[in-house]
Amino acid sequence: MTDPANPPPILIADHPALDFLNTVGAPHGTDIEWIGDGRSLIDWMVAAGILSESQAVTATTKLSAQDLNDAARQARELREWFRALVIRQDGGPGWQLTAEDREMVNTLMSAGTYRLRLLPGDTGSDGLRLSGGYEIETAEDILAPIAEQVSRLLADTECRLTRNCAGPNCTFWFTDITKNKKRRWCDMKLCGNRAKTAAFRERKKKG
Repeated sequence: MTDPANPPPILIADHPALDFLNTVGAPHGTDIEWIGDGRSLIDWMVAAGILSESQAVTATTKLSAQDLNDAARQARELREWFRALVIRQDGGPGWQLTAEDREMVNTLMSAGTYRLRLLPGDTGSDGLRLSGGYEIETAEDILAPIAEQVSRLLADTECRLTRNCAGPNCTFWFTDITKNKKRRWCDMKLCGNRAKTAAFRERKKKG
């Protein structure tokens, strides 16, 4: 379901919630908004593994373009609320959330209906498999799996390992899952190599 008019998403954060924060930025010098409309939002969620292809088809079939655009608008609002929350932590030892913060994500998650089904398959015992996912009936339902990923980050990931890229003008975030916990860049190809090149040029000037 990739829209050729939109660049492919950059999924380098090692957590879907932080990849969600990175759906706006200027990795190549020009601002890009990856969830500017409803179709772009659905495409991004599929690429990030938050929605399945079948859920995406259901969403685009059942919901109007206006409904999907409303979902994208709400997603952008959620993203900027979440960005402010992450920035507010300032790399502290633990997540500091207010009751209002918790209510925000809880309300969004409660709007969604998650269903599990036992289906025939070849991955479980006796050829059975368990399949589950959010039911997509309204624009609000689309936000539920995003809110779940935000909640999973807050519940399962250390605040101190959630970091902004060290690139001077980079707005991308990531969680550091490296062994030595010294990751500095969102991605070596985007910012790490730029920093190395800039440092090399500076040394040549001084030399």
